[in-house]
Amino acid sequence: MLTFLNKKGYYQGVIFLLLMMIVSCANDVIAKYIGQRLDSIEVIFFRFFFGFITLLPFALSRGLNAFKTQHITTNIMRGVLGVVSFYLYNSALVHLQIVEVVTVLWTIPLFVLILSAVFLNESVNNTRLFATLFGFIGLAFITMYDSGVTFSFKLIYLVPAASAFLFAVQDVMIKKLVDNDSKVTMLLYFSLVTTILSVIPALLVWKAPTLFELSMLFIYGAFANLMQYFIFRAFAATDLSALAPYRYLEFLFSAAAGFIFFAELPGLNVIMGALILIPCTLYLCYSENKKTKKVQLSSPKQEAA
Repeated sequence: MLTFLNKKGYYQGVIFLLLMMIVSCANDVIAKYIGQRLDSIEVIFFRFFFGFITLLPFALSRGLNAFKTQHITTNIMRGVLGVVSFYLYNSALVHLQIVEVVTVLWTIPLFVLILSAVFLNESVNNTRLFATLFGFIGLAFITMYDSGVTFSFKLIYLVPAASAFLFAVQDVMIKKLVDNDSKVTMLLYFSLVTTILSVIPALLVWKAPTLFELSMLFIYGAFANLMQYFIFRAFAATDLSALAPYRYLEFLFSAAAGFIFFAELPGLNVIMGALILIPCTLYLCYSENKKTKKVQLSSPKQEAA
C-alpha cells in the first residue's frame, strides 16, 4: 500500500485529497466541540502552538535552511492575518453548522481571483469574471437564513465570509512566497508567528482545559499540519483540475459529521448556495490550472528565444 501511495498518479492524488478532507472535518468537529466551553482565541492558540511543536522536529532535521526566508515581513503579515482568519472561522463553527461554514469557504477562489487581479496584475477574462459574479450570488443565497418558509438576512454568515476573504489574502501571499521559501519554512513561520500573536489574547480569556480537552487540542494542532501534508501530496501526485471535483465531497463529509455529532441538518439556503458555488468554483479551478499549464509550456520557448 505504501509503495502504491508513493507513486504519482490520479488515484494517489484522490486518496490524499480524501484523507485531507477527513482530517479537516475531524478538526472542525474538535473546534466546534471544544469551542462550546473555551473561547475561540484560546482554541486557536492551542492549534498554532501544538502545530508548531509537532512541526519543529521536521524543521530542525533540515537545519538552519528551514529558517531561511527572503520575505520575513510577508511571513509575519501572513501570521497576523492567520490569527484573525482562524479566530473568525472557529467563532463561526461555534455559532453555525459545520456544513454552512465549509460551504461559505468555497468562496475563497472567488476572492483569490479578485485579489490576484488587483495585487498581482493577473488578467481576468469575461468568463472567469461571470463565474466569480455568480459565485457571489451563491454566497448571497447562503447568507439568507432559511427559517423553513421564508428567507431573511442573517449577519452571522458574514463571519465565515470574512474569514474566507482573509484566507484568500493569505493564498495570494503564498503565491509570492512559494518561489523563494520552502513549504516547511512557510509552515514554520506561520505556526511560530500565530502562536506568539495569539498567546496574550488567549491568556485574557483563559480557562484551564481538562485533560481530555488538552488531548483533543493536541490532535487539533497536529492534524493542522497533517492536512497540509496530505494536500501537498495530493497536488504533487496529479493535476489540480483532476482533483477539483472531489473537493466538494467535503460538503457530504461535513454534513454527515454535523448530523452525527451535533444533530445538524443543512438548510435550503446552504443547499441552494452550494449548487451555485460548486460549478463556479469548479470552473475557476479548471481555468487556473489550464492557465498554469500554458505558462509552463511557454516558459521553455521563452528561455530558448
